[in-house]
Amino acid sequence: MPLPPSEPLLAVEGLRVSFTGAEAVRGVSFDIQPGEVLALVGESGAGKSLTARALLGLTPHGAAVSGRVLLRGAPVTAADLGRRLAWIPQDAMASLSPVHRVDTQLAFAARSSARRRREALAVARQALAQVGLTGEAVSAYPHALSGGMRQRAVIAMALVDGPELVVADEPTTALDPERRDQILALLRERCAAAGAALLLVSHDLESVRRHADRVAVMYAGRIVELGSAEAVLGRPSAPYTRGLLASLPTAGLPHRSRLPSFEGVPQPSAAGCAFAPRCPRADARCRGEDPGPRAYGDRLVACHHPWEVAA
Repeated sequence: MPLPPSEPLLAVEGLRVSFTGAEAVRGVSFDIQPGEVLALVGESGAGKSLTARALLGLTPHGAAVSGRVLLRGAPVTAADLGRRLAWIPQDAMASLSPVHRVDTQLAFAARSSARRRREALAVARQALAQVGLTGEAVSAYPHALSGGMRQRAVIAMALVDGPELVVADEPTTALDPERRDQILALLRERCAAAGAALLLVSHDLESVRRHADRVAVMYAGRIVELGSAEAVLGRPSAPYTRGLLASLPTAGLPHRSRLPSFEGVPQPSAAGCAFAPRCPRADARCRGEDPGPRAYGDRLVACHHPWEVAA
């Protein structure tokens, strides 16, 4: 049944993840609309992957999780994983058994819908064909496939049972830039064809710019800027987002040029804004008062002194 326009597919409210008292994810809130592609971006250690795992109940042993994760208005349960929620990890081999052929593995997943064995195998091969795997690759063992082909198989596996949301954690980490963009384009295309929304965890901002509808920028366990991909990556407002984009290499950069970078390291336990020790705009208020996310024009920004941006 289609959702009312005002009700999101997934709603995350005040999500926190801590280990022995130290918070790694600190009050993250966002929603995902049906059919939308939302990207979580930020530097390593920002809490992107841990946030994605917490949504699905896949946090490491010892993690304390609080907050609410609602799927169509109801709390997410273990039964939703694999049926309504699909997971694509960083390493494709982590999702594929080394001792079973690819089509056989997808047939196992397809049979979770109570299909008969022969029907499930046909469904699996059709799903593989939809991601461009045909011929000998269909019945190959994972080790005989290239990294890009394995990633295609994992995408097919994630979508074979018709989930409502796919959560992909850095799904193109091991691929070269050309293959990376091809896989992300394929992932978005197949999710759209299946009517599934996509939560994409990525550090590849250029690919995110091309394939995401909205972007949530994370720093030290919090979302510091959230809005459309065009707005956030084209006209950043949070100082951290600006610095993150400025640190990317660009065409025409002189040989051996030094890219801009932040001094120091993230301090998630610091009073006030966690980015204040590294921020060029920080003042006493930033160091003493925690900025909550507030609406600034076309986006949310967690900053006392965001840059003004033209609409």
